Amino acid sequence: MTKSGWQTQVATWSLLAAALAAGAAYAQQPVVREEVVAAAVKAGDKDNDGSIDIDEFVAYEIELFTAADKNRDRFLSPQEAGAPEALFRAADRNNDGRLSLGEAVASKVIDFFEIDTNKDGVITVQEIMVYERATAPK
Repeated sequence: MTKSGWQTQVATWSLLAAALAAGAAYAQQPVVREEVVAAAVKAGDKDNDGSIDIDEFVAYEIELFTAADKNRDRFLSPQEAGAPEALFRAADRNNDGRLSLGEAVASKVIDFFEIDTNKDGVITVQEIMVYERATAPK
């Protein structure tokens, strides 16, 4: 994949990651557009079945983490993570001011299982949009 293609894919998946982020800080954000979610699902759907299973989800989170870790120290600073402060703090389980890969992935795995409302082990654009609408500010 070209560098610009990779950057586009990372940006798209980052939008989905932001869309999936639970918590008070996110609850103040508007619902993400369905076409953005669809593009992110397509980017992470490695087996092209139209959905994201937990393995694809975790693998893509690892790719995103690696791409975001600009200084290659195996941790994300708040600046590298680019997440709202409240979400960063919630993911930083040991409160050391940086995210390890484990912390970053763990916070997203929780989101995956919240979104998978029919508990079939995959998330779809439709499930993500239902989740978006349910967590959007009223």
